[in-house]
This record gives sequence, C-alpha cells and structure tokens, in this order.
Amino acid sequence: MPSYRSVLQHTSVQIVALSRFLSRMGGQTLSYGIMVFLAAAGASQLEISLANSASFLAALLFGLQGGLLADSRPKRQILMLGFAVQALLCFVIPFTIGTDIGALLFVIFVTSAITQVVTPGMKSIVAIVSTPAEVATTGALVNIIGSLGSAVGSAFIAPVLIRSSGIEAILIAAGILFSLSAVRIYRLPVAERKGRKAESKRLRDLNWKPQALSLKYNAEWIMANRPVASMLLVGGLSGALYQGINTLFPVYVREVLHADPTNSIFIYAPSGIGYLIGAFGSPWLIRWFGERRVAVWSLVMMAIGMTLLGGIDLVAAPLSVVSPLRLLDVFLDTPLSQPVLAAGVAAIPANLGSTAASQAVQVYVNRNVPVRTQGGIFGLEQVQENGLNLVSVFLLGLVATVTGPQYVFLFAPVVVTAVVFGLLRYAVRHTTGETPEFSESIDFFVEDVPPQKIKQVRSSRKRRKSSSR
Repeated sequence: MPSYRSVLQHTSVQIVALSRFLSRMGGQTLSYGIMVFLAAAGASQLEISLANSASFLAALLFGLQGGLLADSRPKRQILMLGFAVQALLCFVIPFTIGTDIGALLFVIFVTSAITQVVTPGMKSIVAIVSTPAEVATTGALVNIIGSLGSAVGSAFIAPVLIRSSGIEAILIAAGILFSLSAVRIYRLPVAERKGRKAESKRLRDLNWKPQALSLKYNAEWIMANRPVASMLLVGGLSGALYQGINTLFPVYVREVLHADPTNSIFIYAPSGIGYLIGAFGSPWLIRWFGERRVAVWSLVMMAIGMTLLGGIDLVAAPLSVVSPLRLLDVFLDTPLSQPVLAAGVAAIPANLGSTAASQAVQVYVNRNVPVRTQGGIFGLEQVQENGLNLVSVFLLGLVATVTGPQYVFLFAPVVVTAVVFGLLRYAVRHTTGETPEFSESIDFFVEDVPPQKIKQVRSSRKRRKSSSR
C-alpha cells in the first residue's frame, strides 16, 4: 500500500490537501463560531439547534443537485468558483445585512448550499489526482489535513475571535480562508485536463427538482443500488451522530460540566487522539477488514463514546485519571475539573468512529463508482445524511431542552439508528411489498449482496425455516 509520504510528493495532491485544509478551517470557524457566539450570549439549546439546522436544510434541498453540478463541469472550475462565492458572502454580509440572528441564519444556509457543490467535488477529485492503488491513502491524507483545518477552526480560531473581537471577526476570518482556498485550487491544472475528458452534462440538462427529498425516490434507489446505498446509509448514520454531538456540546459544557462554552477546546483537543487513530489507521484497517466492516464497527465506537458522555457523572473519576489534559495543569491557574477531564477522554472513541466511518464510505465509492458519476453519489449521500441530521438535531435538541443535554447522549445512538432502520424498512416494503425481518436489515449493512440476489437470499431463508418446522 502506498505511504503517505509517497502520495504527498505529487503536486496535485499537495494542492488539493492544502485547499481542503483552508476551506474546512474557514467552514468550521464560521459554523462553530456562530454556535459559540449564541451559547455565550445565553441562547437555549433549541435556538442553537435551529441555527445549526439551517446548514442541514440547505444540504437536504441542494445535495443531489450540487453533486450533479460537480459532475457537469471540470472540478477545478467548480471548486474555485464555490470557494470564491463563499468568501464574498462572508465579506459582504456583516456590512450589508448585519450580524443579528436572521443574518447569521442566512449566512449558514447559503454557504451550506454552496458546500453541496464543493464537497462532492472535493471527494471525487481524489480519484482524479491519484491512481487506484493510491485512492485509500490519498483520500485519508486529504481528509486528515482537512480535519486538522476543522479542528483549528473550531477549537482555536472561533473561540479566540469570539472572546477577543466578536462575530464580525469570525465572518472576516472565514472569508479570508475561503479566498485562500480558491487561490490554491486555481493551481490545479490536472483536474481541469481530466475533467474535460470525462462525460459531462450541460447545466440546462440538469434536473433541478429536489427529487432526492422523495421517500419513494430514495427507496427505489436504495434497493436498486444496494451495496453502495447501504454504505451511504452507514455514512449518514455516523454523520448524524457526529452532528448530534457537535450541536449539544456548547450547552453540555455550560450546563453539565459547568464551564464556559468557549472551553469546548478542552474536549476537542484530546478527542483529536481518536481522530488521528481513525484517520491514519483507516487505510490499514480498510486493507485488512474491508470498507464495510470498518464502517460498521466505527458506529459501535461512536455509540460507546456517546454513552460515556451521557454517563459522565459515573465515569468522571476513573476517566479523569488517564486524561491527557492533566498535562495542562502546570500551565493553568485553575486546574480543570474531573468532568471536563473525563469528557475529553470520552470524546476520543466518538471521534475515532466518526473519522473511520467517513473514510471507509468515501474509499468504497471512489473504488466502486465511475469517476464521472461520483459527484452525484456523494451529493445523494449529502441529502440522506443531512436529512438524518435534521431529524436528529431537531429531535435531540427538543429533548435536551426538556431533560438537559446529558441524558440525550445515552439515547442518541438508539434514536438515530431507529430512523435509519425505518427508512430501510420503508424501502424494502415499497419495492418488494414484504416487511424485512430484523436479521435481513442487519445483513443489508454488513453484506455486499447485489440487488438481483436479494430475492434468492430471502427465498432460501424461507425454505430453511419451512424445513426446520
């Protein structure tokens, strides 16, 4: 398997990785900065969930169309234009509309809508700048560097700017980072040349109707593309759980850990250990166990992490002992409390699972779907994932408002998993007229069964049951 050093020696990979780093840093500085700003201002969990859901709504409405648009033009052009528009939006809004809650919701919604073009383009460009043997390593490397940018944006830039300057500085900083990303991607002639060779559609040929919002459309697509669809649903499940964690954290820190919401950095910092394990280790795990097993077991790790966060009072003492944050005690005037130390440790398996699952899904699509249609697949993934995000964020935010954010962590994996299984159940009943058994639902996610073999598998199971009776 190619090493990280070998793929990073390619100029095209360096360009994509740096552009991803800058754009993710800008995006997280913007989104998390707004959440921290609202939490520090005393906003309720429901208000913060509403602000965060604006990005999910944009992805839900434009995810599939954004992916198809990314396939319709050379990736270099699409990415450069997308970053430039996001930057312009961040620069203009604070001086025209202002920075009240309505203006911030507008910024989140529009930048997220543009991201629905940028993200599929970035994911599918991995297959353009690397060979088939390098796809897993290149994808992992780009995601690692991009997530480092996200960590810097959410854990350092956003809290520091909110404390020192305010929300206007957040918007300006995000605009600068998006601009730098656009300038960097402009230096990617490889994507331009290969993009011209790919089959592309003209913009006027694209279907702009939000058909991906239809349950019927999703059900038929899932059953017609079972191997890929099952991986997309696993990716959507991991994404919904991760967004649930992110949305609950500011109020969780304030009300459960009894700390300043801007101190979320003390949880995100050690969770980076889980991220590094998942990011650097995913190519080897995928090579040994395959993309599907890695994705499924990653969900188990996420559930463990969320359970620990929900039961933080019970595990605070033992987890705080092994917390790497204890190294900061010599630099801090006031030592961190046991719950804060323990929460940082509990977030490690959650971040590990989210990172590994996301990487496994991307590698699976890069390897099994033609490059010219990968943007559309990743776009549909955005729609399904953000549909789950909307359901989980609103539902979990509502429950957290009533019961508090701590106990929601215990039920979040069950709630989100039930939604995914409900969608699968509907898909099977819509296309076959039969209600799937629980074992069949499990097999859907852990087995690569082609669509034409589904009826054969179901028939063989019925025959075995009849013979056993």
